[in-house]
Order: sequence, then structure tokens, then C-alpha cells
Amino acid sequence: MRTPRLVATLLTLGLLAGTGCTRHPSSAAGAGQRTSPDVQAAGGGPVTVTPQAFGGATGGPTAAAPNVRPAPASSGPAHASASSDDHSIGNPTALGNLVVFPVTSRSQVDVGPLISLDDALAKGKAEVREVAGGGSVNTLVIQNKGDIPVFVLAGTIVKGGNQDRQIGQDFIIESKQTTPVDAFCVEHGRWNGQRNGAATAGQFGTSEVLATSKVRAAGQYKKDQSEVWSKVSEANSANHQRPASDTFLASVDDAALKKERTELAAKIEAALAVIQPQQELVGIAYAIDGEVRGVRWFAHHDVFEMVRKKLVTGIAFDAIVARAEAQAQHLPPSTKPTPAATAVDAFVKSVDVAAVTEQRDTAGGNTNEYKESSQAYGSKTMFKGAPSKPGASPRKPVSSDFTAK
Repeated sequence: MRTPRLVATLLTLGLLAGTGCTRHPSSAAGAGQRTSPDVQAAGGGPVTVTPQAFGGATGGPTAAAPNVRPAPASSGPAHASASSDDHSIGNPTALGNLVVFPVTSRSQVDVGPLISLDDALAKGKAEVREVAGGGSVNTLVIQNKGDIPVFVLAGTIVKGGNQDRQIGQDFIIESKQTTPVDAFCVEHGRWNGQRNGAATAGQFGTSEVLATSKVRAAGQYKKDQSEVWSKVSEANSANHQRPASDTFLASVDDAALKKERTELAAKIEAALAVIQPQQELVGIAYAIDGEVRGVRWFAHHDVFEMVRKKLVTGIAFDAIVARAEAQAQHLPPSTKPTPAATAVDAFVKSVDVAAVTEQRDTAGGNTNEYKESSQAYGSKTMFKGAPSKPGASPRKPVSSDFTAK
């Protein structure tokens, strides 16, 4: 990573027995892989599944692929000499218990056209379904009906089906493909096709936010379903939500919390809006209560723009939940100083210098590389073969994520 001159910069869960989402004592997770040789999507045809590491809305025409382009070389904030990954952490903006940092890059890679899962669902170009035959807690199926690969972020919350879930890791669903994806239950008290009195037909919509960093890390990085349930319950309790099924969506969809989240997200967007040129903006880092909580950047500005709203609202929600949890534990407000960009840089580098701990070959069009340090987990999402953009490197990460332990 590089640093500005003025401001330094920067299941295998043991597979759950049965299909219901019921609490069980936590068991030690192994590091193996699983093979699902003939999974069939509910409401769809058979899906051929290759060995895969286990981690767990309205119609319309397809949008044209974005006219992606290299970042301009025009001057912006102060930059120091670039290191190999050529990312800079910008000035911090403090917003109560939250501090956000822009991540910029002048050396971007066009990975070709992608569409977010939210957009694909809204345009009728994708479906998220339970696996046929009654469903499986830790596997869902995503069908891409369109001509553009669908990019699915780890921590995406999907609601419906037999129970609400979060997607277990990043996936790229190639065009005209139906792909099983890792998932973790975020609603331990329901296993049926009725949600809020309406039949789901085994299908799902998405939430506007990602799972909080603690809930996502418990699934994506620790592959611990019991801990996912525990973190969901802690968040719901802190937010005074006590739904019968203990779904995480009780907090996510609460009207008062949504209003607060929207207001905070607008402030985060205002902090990002001052970055010029905007085309250099490729990600965001944030700290909560004085501690770096997460960093995420993408190969190109246009990929970041595609998921920008979801990331920003997710960060806002993470900060709101963290404050509620601290208050529930009667903890005083943090007095830690606003972290400098150097703290973010050190957080990222602690993972970057670590050895690769796992390569997860997903059933989609991507592989995910995992690392960890004493401070954080890290993952990078890469196309398996030639990306859809001719000339783009298949090993250039589409997405790089760093999440606090």
C-alpha cells in the first residue's frame, strides 16, 4: 500500500446435520472441503457442482455493461510513491463512533462487465433459491439468467426461502449458469416456506445492507454457524429486537434503525464525495471506537460504484450496532483517538505479509484466497480463468477484503 505525504495511509463448519436451522453446541471446524455432486435448484434444473471449499425483485431489461475505463492521471490528493498494489488511504472523517477513510488508486484494472446481485434480481436476470428437495441450511442456489456475470459480496443478506441467510463468501456467477453458493443461517427459529405470513416459494430477495463485520467474519472466515447465531442474537438483543425466529432482519428492517442508518450513510457519502477525481475512488476503510474494523477495495472504480451503496449502508449499520452493543454492556463511550491512516495501512499490511492459509475453489467463476494475521482476516477474489475483459489479468483481484478479528 502507499501513503499520502500529508496524512500517512493508508464450515468448514462441520456440516450441520439435517436441514433445519436449530442451535447446536459449537464444534471444532476442520479445514476440509466438500463435494456436492448433483445438487438441484428448487424450481430449476440440475446443477453440476465441482469440489468446493465450504464456507458456509422486479422485472426489466438488462442494463448495458458499464463503459469501464482506466483511472485518469489527473492530480488529486497528495500521493506518495506507489508500492506494488498502488492503493492509498486518504484522510479520516470522524462520525461519532465511526471513522471512515477513502481508498484510492491510480493503477486500476478493467476486469470487464459485472452486475451486482441486487441489480440482477431487480431486473429479473437472477434468482436466489433454496436447493431442491427441501433445502440445505448452508447451501443456496443462484441462477444467472443474463449475459453479464453476477458479482455477489460475502455477507450479502438474503431474506425468504426457508430461513434468512447471509452469503458465505464472494461469488462470481457466470452468465447463463446456475451455481450453488455457501450460506449461513441468520434466522435460527424458522425452517419453512412462510415468511411474515406469505409463501416464499423457496426464493429470496436481498437486503440493502451487508451483515455486520462480526456476523460476516463468524461465517466467511471462521466458518462457525454457532457463532453466527450468537452474534445475530447479540445484535438483536442490543437493538431491543426479540423476533420469535431471532432473524437478523429484525434489526436490519427496524424502521427507527433504518432511519438512523440512512442518515449516517448520507454522512459517509458526503465524506467520500470530496475525493477528486472520483474515478480514483476504489474502496473504503473504517474504524469503530478507535479500532480499525474493515477495509475493502476493488480492481476498478466501476466495480466499487456497483456495490458502493451496499458497502456504505453496511458500514453505517455496523457502527450503529456496535454502539448499541456497547450500551447494552454498560460500557462508557470510547476515548480512543481517531486512528490515523497509518493504522489502516498497518492493519492491511499485517495480512498482506502473511502466508496464504486457504484457496477456496468456488462452484462459480472465481477462486478466493485467504490469509490472516493476529489482527485481521483477509480475502481476495479472482477469476478462475480468463476474465470477461480481454487482456485483463486473471490473477488481479476483483475484490480485496480485510476484516478485524
